[in-house]
Amino acid sequence: MDTVSAGVSMPAGYSIFSYNLIGAEYGLRSRLGWREWVTGLDGEQVRSLLPFTGSTKDGASNRLFACTTSGIWDVSASTTTPTKVVTFANLDADSGWGISTGFVNSAGEHHLCYTDESNGYYVYEESTTTWTQGGLPANPVTGAVPENLAFVAAWKNRLWFVEKDTAAAWYLDIGAVTGAATKFNFGARFKAGGDLRGLWSWTYDGGSGIDDALVAVSGGGDVVVYKGTDPSDAATFALSGVWYAGAVPSGRKLCTDFGGDLLFMSSTGIQSMSKLVSGGSAYSSQYETARIANLWSQLQATSSNLRGWSQRIHPKDAALMITVPVALGLPTSQLVMGLSTKGWHQYREMPMGVCAEPWGGTLFFGTEDGRVCLNDGDVDGVLLADPSSFSPVYWSALTGFTNMGRPTQKAIHHIQPKLMSQGGNIPHEAQARFDWDLSEVLSLSAAAASGGALWGSALWDQALWGGSYAPQQQIFGSVGMGTEVAIAIRGAASSRMTWTGTNVDWSEGGNIL
Repeated sequence: MDTVSAGVSMPAGYSIFSYNLIGAEYGLRSRLGWREWVTGLDGEQVRSLLPFTGSTKDGASNRLFACTTSGIWDVSASTTTPTKVVTFANLDADSGWGISTGFVNSAGEHHLCYTDESNGYYVYEESTTTWTQGGLPANPVTGAVPENLAFVAAWKNRLWFVEKDTAAAWYLDIGAVTGAATKFNFGARFKAGGDLRGLWSWTYDGGSGIDDALVAVSGGGDVVVYKGTDPSDAATFALSGVWYAGAVPSGRKLCTDFGGDLLFMSSTGIQSMSKLVSGGSAYSSQYETARIANLWSQLQATSSNLRGWSQRIHPKDAALMITVPVALGLPTSQLVMGLSTKGWHQYREMPMGVCAEPWGGTLFFGTEDGRVCLNDGDVDGVLLADPSSFSPVYWSALTGFTNMGRPTQKAIHHIQPKLMSQGGNIPHEAQARFDWDLSEVLSLSAAAASGGALWGSALWDQALWGGSYAPQQQIFGSVGMGTEVAIAIRGAASSRMTWTGTNVDWSEGGNIL
């Protein structure tokens, strides 16, 4: 998508809107579908997902947990009857909004450390498969109040915490998950003010080799970078710089690792730490969201105060995904950037709520009504109660407008989209749009066919599975005329599908006076 180019100056290859498509092999591919993984979480909003990768190479100790208002649930296996492993003491509007990190202590034991906005610090221990609050009762966190810790991060083999509604952080000894905590106040560095939202590790090359810096972000939009090792020793731990990056949206999921870099989200866009600290160009270099800057500003203006903003890497779609809250109680919309093309698209028609996390190479997400789902496969809405029922992935786009290099009247005669699919013909419709008619194609002339076989219900040696790509080149007629032309297209994919391009046949008339 391109929301910044004016009129017909939009470059070829960009679009006015692009829904449920992503840059992939040969062109734009339909997004992956979704299916239920776990139901029965008491109908509560799933507010956080906590992925844990254990120490065994066979994955037997890997776990996925989900947080709702009432507690933490084990959702590692697909089921309709999950087990609640933690019941929160405080049940309110803040419970279940959490942050987690994996951590290996000095004894080599694997843990999952979690902090909750209302209930504080919890630790999951791989060896006992149990959760304890603040390390209690054997060896609690001391100094800080465990119930007030709302963010946890691992940096240089230390656990760091953020104390909610303050600009203070706390850190433990090297390799410790509990014990004495030491306070570190970032408030004096926050020129724009606000609370401390979170702490992240940023890998950089300062000229003398690779190192990790500690990045602190304030609610006012300050980005503070410290470099060194021991935070208790000013000789080995010092401020590297402070940058103002713009106001930040609600919540604490403001950053994500991006290769060897760290991406930071603010009201002005998404930018990498490496470009922020080097003072790159505000349009072409600094922001990953440069091409959709106007759309980004609109979304921030309307919903930056709502919880649910996050950015995560989508492994199977090879994309950076931003969850954008729409309204309380409704699923989010999603902005996605293809990692191969750096092009932006929008996803819709998924019940994705306020949390999404990759686990085991697949993106899992929570819903508003107490379910955990996967974003994989080729079709939507595969339910545990009825795996044979599903719907296709409906995709839609409107290309940029062009006057074909001449300000004359054009009449489009034929439109021939080029599609490739792995499961038979893809029902689709293509129409011409003239002179900035931005309307979407709303219906299809044919229903989507089944995309072959559905895993888990189809019969081996009888079902038809997706094979190689097969081309599809249907020709559509068109009506109307205008000086500037775009192509609107809509399709229903029930197998892996790529839109590679469109041929257009037109004639020209006289100039418009």
